[in-house]
Amino acid sequence: MMTDRKLFLWMTLAMLGWGVSWPIAKILSNYITEHELVTYRYALTVLTMLPILYWLKLSFKIELKNLLLAIVIGVLLIFYTKLFFLGTKYGTAGLAGALVTTLMPIIVYVLMLLSRQKRPKIRDWLALTLGVIGVATMIKAWTFEVEQIFNISNVYLLWAALCWALMSIATAYTKSIHPVVLSFYIYLFATLIDWLVFFNPSSGSIFAMDQTFWAGFIFLAVGSTTFATTVYFLGVQKLGSNKGSVFTFLVPFFAIGLSMIMLNESLELTTVIGVVMTIASLMILNNVGNKTSQK
Repeated sequence: MMTDRKLFLWMTLAMLGWGVSWPIAKILSNYITEHELVTYRYALTVLTMLPILYWLKLSFKIELKNLLLAIVIGVLLIFYTKLFFLGTKYGTAGLAGALVTTLMPIIVYVLMLLSRQKRPKIRDWLALTLGVIGVATMIKAWTFEVEQIFNISNVYLLWAALCWALMSIATAYTKSIHPVVLSFYIYLFATLIDWLVFFNPSSGSIFAMDQTFWAGFIFLAVGSTTFATTVYFLGVQKLGSNKGSVFTFLVPFFAIGLSMIMLNESLELTTVIGVVMTIASLMILNNVGNKTSQK
């Protein structure tokens, strides 16, 4: 029992790490550009993952298929990080975190649905409708003109959610590789490709930045990425994908709450209602209650 409690605590801390990445990104947008963030963040992540790979006694060996998929996912990660960064820069971090983290799995489900021959059940359509209404509630779509719904921040966030959904689908095709090893290669290729193709250090040396930047940057690279991702994958291995995925429902609430604390953002009732609706939608689509009770 104590082991389970400790594991649940570590998983909750990992979700806290993911949730805090949104307000931190908002803060860092005042210091550096999106591609500087990608290169610097994932370079530090790669370095801090090396001792973890050694501690877990994992091999760096990777098959060609998995290597090619890691490159593709690394490119998608570059664009996801850029879009998520710009979405928080031009919008509110709490809403951005809530919108993207709840929209991503819905997009994954829709894309997987389109690739199947079997028709979805009525329950699935009702759940998807609930999810769409939840997303519309978060952005208060009824208060906008049509063109306002697709403002610059919302567009960035929608594309970010799509990029992550494609990453999730591509990851599902990787076989016979430890997820931590796969993550290492994804971060490595994201760093190298962004540095070689997109990197343009126009904000000056990061070593001249103040303590606020360094505190946020180190926590984003190490806490929100190395620590949170590693703990999540190890937790999923012990708990199973069904129970492990339930913890991700904490992320939007952490993103909203921490944005209120760190950025003095106001709490919108519509955001909370929208998050609850989309999470209910995801639980229905993934049959969470039935699956977890069977384990």
